[in-house]
Amino acid sequence: MRILHLTSHLNVGGIASYVVSLSQALRARGHEVVVASGAGQLEPELIARGITHWRVPLHTSVEFSPQVFSASRELLQRLHEHPVDVLHAHTRVGQVVADRLWKQLSTPYVATWHGFFRPNLGRRFWPCTGALTIAISDPVREHLQRDFRVPPERIRLIPHGIDTAAFELPLDPMAQARLRDAIRLPRNGPVVGTVARLVASKGIDQLIRSLPDVRRAVPEARLLIVGDGEERAHLERLAQELGVHDAVHFAGVLPETRTALSLMQVVVFLPAEQEGFGLSLLEAMACGRPLVAVRRGRGTPWVLDQGGAGAVVEPEDAHALAEAIVRFLQDEALADRAAGHARAVVKERYSLDRMVDQVEAVYRELIQGRISDCEFRNAD
Repeated sequence: MRILHLTSHLNVGGIASYVVSLSQALRARGHEVVVASGAGQLEPELIARGITHWRVPLHTSVEFSPQVFSASRELLQRLHEHPVDVLHAHTRVGQVVADRLWKQLSTPYVATWHGFFRPNLGRRFWPCTGALTIAISDPVREHLQRDFRVPPERIRLIPHGIDTAAFELPLDPMAQARLRDAIRLPRNGPVVGTVARLVASKGIDQLIRSLPDVRRAVPEARLLIVGDGEERAHLERLAQELGVHDAVHFAGVLPETRTALSLMQVVVFLPAEQEGFGLSLLEAMACGRPLVAVRRGRGTPWVLDQGGAGAVVEPEDAHALAEAIVRFLQDEALADRAAGHARAVVKERYSLDRMVDQVEAVYRELIQGRISDCEFRNAD
């Protein structure tokens, strides 16, 4: 099959990582894969794996931006020269472009919904949900049916998947040492960590507020925060005000998270309210680390409640968060059991092979015409 993925950008984050890993896996199975986006930090990795990347002006979140129309015109010209069998859209602007291309070329498209969205006027009058729609979790599927009136027969539930084998490879002690030195993380003492965008919706301030309680119980504990964003300066000031700034280490955005996760004794997952899943949650589970997650939104609780992996605490409760972290730091047997269970769950339910099998099945449905043209045209 020839497949074109459409996404806003390739900067480090959940959707971009999903697109890159899915594209790599599809190419390994013999498919011809092209990604169209506004580029970003993961572009070199994509190209290094032999995947064609078309840079188009799509680095926007505004569905009626002039960029969307420019990208549509540019891609229409490219697709006349290099046609594909399926369009796969991963962001709202990607969906809008895919819809425009489908109307011009009659190439079917599928839209993956990676989270929860407000049913604004644009989405109501121009849903752009594709012939088939992929929901990454059961709560997202319910959201599509309830808020966007997508018929259940057009939705396919396909949770995220990751290459679990990559997280079982031997660790590089030199890479660990370089990262420790770069962020001035001592070689002794337990490390609590998180991987997240530094934005207000993630609630990282609550994790920092929990640190004084954690350190009263475990004085040598340190906090490692991987990621960057608009809240970083605020979070650094908060750590200073709480008197824990020397124990908080900001690593910024890293090209891969496995090394950082390997330094953590406990991983804290902080989902945003609108988050549909969270790839960093699966990565932490695959690394075999005990998890503490905040029960925010609907996607993450669904994953954890389904598999019983990790401790879950209520949002805005720094004391409860600290207690859950301390339990794992002080009880090695409990931590080992939780870590082992998390790894078993991710291997059984969230493997990359399982996800790719299901995505391929969706593509075949589209190409083989099981969704009639009439149904498609009436869908949106």
